[in-house]
Amino acid sequence: MYYAVYEAAVDYQIGKKRIHAGVMLITNKDTEYRLQMGDICFSLRFEDPGYCSFAREHYQEFLSENDPDINVTIKIALHQEAIKIPGSFLMSKTVENNNFSFHSDLINGSVDLDKKQCSINVKNELLSGKRIRYFEQFLCQVYYTLLKHNQRNIINNFVIHGCAIRRNGAGYLFTGRSGSGKSTIAKLSSDFDVLNDELVILKKVKGSYTLCSTPFQGDFKGNSAISVPLNAVFLIKHGKRNNIKQISKAEFVTRFIKEVIYSQSLLSTKNEDVLLEMMDFCADVAVNVPFYEMKFLPDKSFWDVIDGLNGLNNKMEVEHVVVK
Repeated sequence: MYYAVYEAAVDYQIGKKRIHAGVMLITNKDTEYRLQMGDICFSLRFEDPGYCSFAREHYQEFLSENDPDINVTIKIALHQEAIKIPGSFLMSKTVENNNFSFHSDLINGSVDLDKKQCSINVKNELLSGKRIRYFEQFLCQVYYTLLKHNQRNIINNFVIHGCAIRRNGAGYLFTGRSGSGKSTIAKLSSDFDVLNDELVILKKVKGSYTLCSTPFQGDFKGNSAISVPLNAVFLIKHGKRNNIKQISKAEFVTRFIKEVIYSQSLLSTKNEDVLLEMMDFCADVAVNVPFYEMKFLPDKSFWDVIDGLNGLNNKMEVEHVVVK
């Protein structure tokens, strides 16, 4: 099963920006920032002010003054050799008491949820280039851990590998494997509000699903810290024409679950329970939200087809062909 491990290129590198001075007074402001992700506020504390400075600047739209739900102390472990990371990064984990280790100590540490403390050691290779995606997925697992610990409704609150757009007050989720066109959709929709083109939160609020942006973006560098009611979900592919069609609930759940970020908590190894809760979530989305398969051309005309879905629920397929 695919667990949303990403291949999207990232054009920044945490750690390249350094502060050089003969004498320098380092304060909490230099080494800590608070990051809001949905309902959870992280306090991220770095030993190296260079990492902290760059991260604070990159995630500036999601900085928070809220009281933190968790304080994460991050130590950078230098590693010169190339690291081979398996596709099942989040599945490769060992747990002993309050200690955890991902993929042979690529990320390791301990957590005390009652004290709201987490300390981790991270190989420096995970904080540069496109591999920052793995560190961000680790933070997603911390997010799930806190939801479960605080007894918030985890059954209907998940992180999705997808692009979310707010257009005319309605929210649209476009999801699919890496290379399916999420960043393309975001770029073509820049006249509207792009929540994200990489990771978004989908949660049920008072019986209806809501999309929330996250700090963790892909190729599109203009995500907004907003939320919006979900109007429809599209499983996307590039195509030779714009084509939207209905699919069965079974097919939707089978494909959609592959884009849900694995929801295991930091100290759990019960994979079967996690997959069941992910399956229940996807099935609930299928019951409560319109969903379609969409093939699209790399231009804005796909929005015309989406607009054509209004009032056409009894039809199985809508097409729009652009004549060159």
